[in-house]
Amino acid sequence: MSADSSPILSPSGSGRFAPLGGPVRLRSLLASTSVLAITVTAALAVGSPAQATADDPTVAKSLAAEVQRGEKVRAIIEIERGQSLASVARTVEAASSKTKVISKTSSDGFIVATVDKPTLAELKTDSRVKAVYKDEVSKPTLDVSTKLIGSDRANQAGWTGKGSTIAILDTGIDRDHPFFAGRIVGEACFSSSDFDPYYLAVLVCPDGHPSQIGMGAADAEIERCVVRGANKCYHGSHVAGIAAGKKAGTAPSNGVAPEAGILPIQVSSRFNGPICEEQNTSAPCILSFTSDQKRALQYVDEVRAGLNVVAVSMSIGGGPRYRVHCDGAPLESEILQLKSSGVATVISSGNDGSEDGVVRPGCIAAAVTVGATDDHDTPAPFGNRGPLIDLFAPGVAINSAMPGNTFGVLSGTSMAAPHVAGALALLRQAYPHLPGEKLVEKLQTTGKSITYRSGDTTVTTKRIDLLAALPPMPTASPTPTVTPTATPTATPTRSQTSGPADLRTVPDPLPVPVPDTCERGEGAKPLNAKRWATEMLRGKGTLDDRTLVCYLSLAQNGSKVFPEVTDAGSLGKAYKVLAPKSRTAKALLDRELLAAWLNYAHGVHNGSTKVHGSTTLTKAVGIAEEYRTANGTSAQLKKAAGYLYKHVNK
Repeated sequence: MSADSSPILSPSGSGRFAPLGGPVRLRSLLASTSVLAITVTAALAVGSPAQATADDPTVAKSLAAEVQRGEKVRAIIEIERGQSLASVARTVEAASSKTKVISKTSSDGFIVATVDKPTLAELKTDSRVKAVYKDEVSKPTLDVSTKLIGSDRANQAGWTGKGSTIAILDTGIDRDHPFFAGRIVGEACFSSSDFDPYYLAVLVCPDGHPSQIGMGAADAEIERCVVRGANKCYHGSHVAGIAAGKKAGTAPSNGVAPEAGILPIQVSSRFNGPICEEQNTSAPCILSFTSDQKRALQYVDEVRAGLNVVAVSMSIGGGPRYRVHCDGAPLESEILQLKSSGVATVISSGNDGSEDGVVRPGCIAAAVTVGATDDHDTPAPFGNRGPLIDLFAPGVAINSAMPGNTFGVLSGTSMAAPHVAGALALLRQAYPHLPGEKLVEKLQTTGKSITYRSGDTTVTTKRIDLLAALPPMPTASPTPTVTPTATPTATPTRSQTSGPADLRTVPDPLPVPVPDTCERGEGAKPLNAKRWATEMLRGKGTLDDRTLVCYLSLAQNGSKVFPEVTDAGSLGKAYKVLAPKSRTAKALLDRELLAAWLNYAHGVHNGSTKVHGSTTLTKAVGIAEEYRTANGTSAQLKKAAGYLYKHVNK
């Protein structure tokens, strides 16, 4: 934040608060993207630079103070664009024998390291470093509302959010809960371990790695989420249900956008150190590092176009309370990038009960910060509010999904934010060509005015009203959009006849780097995987990036392998699939499958095209994807790859 942006310190005193990079020479498909609105106490304020030189890094005041007291501090070190992460990491490690670089992989523009006095002194004058701040942690907090905001009647009229995806950065999801059936369009996990006695943190990604992409990655029903018989990763399921649950079984009602896609992203770790007590909870506890949140937001930016992401719901927050926007705060660059691409980052204001302040990251100007009201349209006493609140939404006694295929009632600004994220999906369906910030403005101009005292002044904030924001359902369907293919939530069973559909367009949620009309091409001859790999390299092929973006979107929309099993959501990642270093059977089949989908998108084949004898493209691709997703044998995978190479891609 700027030097004159003074936070309001929490009365209880102290608190804590977390990119996926493609190849440097390859362009991203999706242009260049805590967990939980919480009552946290901590102090991080990004102050004025520690050095007088304008080019010196910005150093967080709280971090500098702790280091000067002789403490080692876990920090995020942001690197200037174009600088080498590995080079800076070596400098950090050489600065002090007590310095430990914790993470310098799977990130875009930052490393995580413990910092002491000698290390910080070195970093303060390193022109390659942009900023240094604490890698703080956040904790989950507690969460008849759809009638109040009018989404129930909007759903009945046909506005359901179909065609858009809502990303949920939280504690994962009960992925086989009937409330989410058929609409989980992808999954990811970014989770850190840190064996410092203060944290004793272990990651919770199901595969045991710090990052995981694909089916099952955000599963909240794993052993590390269970503490003394209770699932502590419940929060994400509840939030996702509010945004996009669809009535089934014992469900109380629909969520706000019952036909929107859901992209759950786990950003938590399991902690067993003193940090839990500082967060007013017992160990073990579920918290989130800011660095994991950064990676998650950058991942959303990578996949947003292919999945038509309209909003990110982040019921996350912590630190001191702010009356003015916290310029330069952690996550600002990722939130700004998403906003520039038409994706709103919707963040809860926090549950400190402040009348005139909000916590990070809701204090970031580019975020859509949401406070909570009750069913009488009164600001919730526990919720932070004031001039920085962009919208109100219901957040008291909200009944939504919980792990174990159950439902439960929670309250909090955590529950308000996903109402707004779901509302944006409905507006995107109604106004498919409006930029994301215009959708937010529509909620602000049509909402119900809630006037309340904030410090020494009176503030009016709008509570969302979808009946006022949405037009009547037209007699003809609104501009068609393609609902992203859902990730299976049970053991996948594939039909051998499944394959490319003859879809001609995908939606263009402005602004995104795709043509105004994304159509299949008119190619005459198939390209093999090697040729497609060349196309993915900037300036090397005959097709422009915008066309390739369109083709990858069409491929990922129809495929059951991309991105659920293998991520090909950017030109860089597609290149890696098409030119794999590995020669495993899976890599070979992924290569040929992606080439087949690209040849389909290029217009060389239709789904009904007979590629060999009576075998259609639909059947050939369907059988190959069946083997790939149902754990086919190595021989089966190689045979399918060879078939596609010989009869589809050659």
